[in-house]
Amino acid sequence: MEKIFKKIFIILSFILSVSLSSLAEDSVTMYFDEIAIDNKNLELSIYGSAESENFDSHKWQLVNIEIIDSKSKKIKLETESDKRGFWEIENIDISKLSDGQIKINTLMWNEKNEEIGKISNNETIKDTSFKLTEYLKEHLAISIFILMLILLLIGFPMMIPLIAGTTFGIYLLFNADFSKMEFIIQQMMGGIRPAALIAVPMFILSADIMTRGKSAEKLIDLVMAFVGHIKGGLAVSTAGACTMFGAVSGSTQATVVAIGSPLRPRLKKGGYKDSFILALIVNSSDIAFLIPPSIGMIIYGIVAKTSIPELFVAGIGPGLLILFLFSIYSIIYAYKNNIPTEPKSSWKQRSVALYKALWPLGFPAIIVGGIFGGIFSPTEAAAVSVAYAIFLEGIIFKTMNFKDLYATAKSTGLVTGVVFILVAAGASFAWVLSFAQVPQEVLNAIGIRSMGSYEVLFIISIAFFIGCMFVDPIVVILVLVPIFAPVVDAVGLDPVLVGTIITLQVAIGSATPPFGCDIFTAIAVFKRPYLEVIKGTPPFIIILLSVSVALIFIPEIALFLRDIAFRDVTFLESVQSLFGLTQNQ
Repeated sequence: MEKIFKKIFIILSFILSVSLSSLAEDSVTMYFDEIAIDNKNLELSIYGSAESENFDSHKWQLVNIEIIDSKSKKIKLETESDKRGFWEIENIDISKLSDGQIKINTLMWNEKNEEIGKISNNETIKDTSFKLTEYLKEHLAISIFILMLILLLIGFPMMIPLIAGTTFGIYLLFNADFSKMEFIIQQMMGGIRPAALIAVPMFILSADIMTRGKSAEKLIDLVMAFVGHIKGGLAVSTAGACTMFGAVSGSTQATVVAIGSPLRPRLKKGGYKDSFILALIVNSSDIAFLIPPSIGMIIYGIVAKTSIPELFVAGIGPGLLILFLFSIYSIIYAYKNNIPTEPKSSWKQRSVALYKALWPLGFPAIIVGGIFGGIFSPTEAAAVSVAYAIFLEGIIFKTMNFKDLYATAKSTGLVTGVVFILVAAGASFAWVLSFAQVPQEVLNAIGIRSMGSYEVLFIISIAFFIGCMFVDPIVVILVLVPIFAPVVDAVGLDPVLVGTIITLQVAIGSATPPFGCDIFTAIAVFKRPYLEVIKGTPPFIIILLSVSVALIFIPEIALFLRDIAFRDVTFLESVQSLFGLTQNQ
């Protein structure tokens, strides 16, 4: 009897263990890992998982999903889990469901068609109503552009639209999380951190000192002494004086003031129409943006991480070519309009003019020669230019005392403050665009990544030309250079060539309607109406654009001197020996 009970006990224990094992294997806990609803495309994706003591017990189990809206409309779907218990179903079309709460019921079945787990969710909401914030976020670039355009049209200075656009972009990108506004300050401080930016206020100060002194007058007298007597010589002298002063100041607006103010009355007296005079002065000042030292090239070099000395040298060739073409046009204009010629200067008068102009001509010699000779960097060259300007105007020409120097420094401080705010705001704005991947979207939209080098250069030229027709050149460089930098690297373009072309386009845009900054400088200085200032600009703009196209197809215009100066070892050694330096130094 005892043996019979033992057998019965063993059999019952086996049955019970099998039952418990089966129960344990089929006991499944289910989870929703993620439920993502796309109300724009009306799609729903569900990701889930299941746990049990033995994952192999429910591999490839069937999962039934039932989606029910607030009006009891249903969508039924099924999928399978993998051996780890994970399951998913993506891009479910929910366009037939009503707006509001959506309930998701999920059941898991084993191979015996037995229910082993279930879970429900009542938190998903379908909402196809219009949301302004979401719409603006989806169209971030356009939204920011419209906001900035409105602020510009109202009359705010450029720094306000830039900061407002940056703030608005961060507000949209981070879902109104105001704690993220600290990014604005971080990026603004990072934008003005590069040490090379110290050169900008120094070049502005030296240009301001010379504008108030006699340097511009000496340069004008020199050019007039040598070419003033030819047909159209007065106009040629104006273009030449702008070029020389550009080599001293590096600023287009300073050139308009310093050269335009004394020469405009002489040009009018010489028989030139005011529309031609204004256009000549405004567009000849563009050469100052190319001839070193160029503030535009300094900003580009910092943003694009390109050699500033190489950019300086690369700008000389295009600058001289523009001067030559402007001179040809001026001569043609003089013959066409029967402009009388000026008296020819004697060689004694030319010698005197050259002697008096030697001091101002020392600026480009010191700056360019000092950089080539390895004596100082572009930033140090800027500091030397300030000391030289003070020495020249304060001691040699005696046109400036301590009171004048204080007033000049104060004026430079105000201008520098504006420039640095623009640089800082531009850096933060460029960061927002980059974070939102706007550059990638724009470049992909126009298919620039599949273009060749010539096509890329044309796109870059057009973008910068149009940009500077509406916005300050520094802002355009700060915003657009980071957008195109990856493409320039991918195509394998020389960044110095690209920088020269960009600087030229920026200069052209600065003197091009409707909002070129040099146009408004001329309006303020000469007190002439807008239409009169821009009336004579088309021939000059055509010449400038022609040089831009020539640079694309004949890059040697810019790179020839650069290659001699920085790629030719023999030339470098000769320059260094001239300044008493060696390679080891």
